[in-house]
Amino acid sequence: MKKAYRDVEKCRICHSRRLFKFLDLGSMPIPNGFLERDKLKTSEQKFELACLFCEDCCLVQLSIVVNPALMFKNYVYIPSMAKVMMNNFGNLAFQIYKEFKLNKSSLVVDIGSNDGSLLTFFKNFEVKVLGIDPAKNLAKLAEMKGIPTEVKFFNARNAKQIVKKYGKADVITATNVIAHIDNLHQVFEGVASLLAKDGVFVTEFPYLVDLIKKNEFDTIYHEHLSYFSLKPWIKLISLYGFEIIGVQRLLIHGGSIRLIHRKKSRKSNKALNTVKYLLSVEENQGLYSTKALIDFARRIENLKVELMELLTDLKKKRKKIIGYGAAAKGNVLTNYFGIGTNILDYIVDSTPYKQGLFTPGVHIPVYGESRIAKDRPDYILILAWNFADEIIEKEREFKKNGGKFIIPIPKIKIV
Repeated sequence: MKKAYRDVEKCRICHSRRLFKFLDLGSMPIPNGFLERDKLKTSEQKFELACLFCEDCCLVQLSIVVNPALMFKNYVYIPSMAKVMMNNFGNLAFQIYKEFKLNKSSLVVDIGSNDGSLLTFFKNFEVKVLGIDPAKNLAKLAEMKGIPTEVKFFNARNAKQIVKKYGKADVITATNVIAHIDNLHQVFEGVASLLAKDGVFVTEFPYLVDLIKKNEFDTIYHEHLSYFSLKPWIKLISLYGFEIIGVQRLLIHGGSIRLIHRKKSRKSNKALNTVKYLLSVEENQGLYSTKALIDFARRIENLKVELMELLTDLKKKRKKIIGYGAAAKGNVLTNYFGIGTNILDYIVDSTPYKQGLFTPGVHIPVYGESRIAKDRPDYILILAWNFADEIIEKEREFKKNGGKFIIPIPKIKIV
């Protein structure tokens, strides 16, 4: 794919062409495409951000696929910056280590291993680990922590090479990465050949049930190609002989689901009832028809009107407002709602290499969090609302001095 993007003409799971567009957030730059000051005058590449619903298998997916090389070669999202993420990884590693009785000879392979955050927990249990990630900058950080990392995209061909070099994996993990991948069939072919006979495949991704119910439209961005409910997911894994043997719903990322899989076997499966229950939840929420999705799009329009009225009103009263969290979701919200420096003076963020840059599209400057105490703004719009509790706790001083927080999602709340 040499072109910057391609249009999606058929469903990436079942190849159906019956795709219904239910949400269009307009055209915007890649949400992690932060800019240096001298680049502000150059024109940014913008891409359509819209969602399609497959009327055959019910997968929700973006209408285009942006070339992954544009998004992932030098990736700026690092999970180790967030306490919530690290706690989640710690819990996941402990659960898998204990439940599947891993030992020194077990091999855990993490797809989309980022800076090695998850694998460091497995390494502490003295398990053999291997990361796979296309981002050179992050692989370097992982190697510095002693996490061996293969710098490549994961697919069927690379999986075979990994087996030759390291042997089969007892556990393969893929957290918040499957939704980023266009060719899901390649991934499952790769997982099927890399996984040992009794091995398990563990994945976590944002759950469509939560996204729709809680109005989380800003978690829709160019990197996230698919938005999974269980129905299309089961269709996909069945094609490669996998079954779900463990299910947990998580609060992380506004509502995610953790699934543990094994190759289909005659052994008893205690997850069957949970899976059945969740399929009925999805059906009752209307995720298998277009009506609920059209309603969702309408609610997002209303949210836009409401938030813009509130912010414009505060600005008329000469209030100083800043943003908190230069996350991809914040960049989607500010671009779609048209919030620029006319409303937010700047955004603070804890990630060092976002500081000193400007957000894509609307060009809001990003500073470190220490700026809050110096400037004493009146309001903070929490763009990284999935970490709202952590942020409010961290900024106790701001609150004590009479500062107020605005949380935009699921509905507008002033704290």
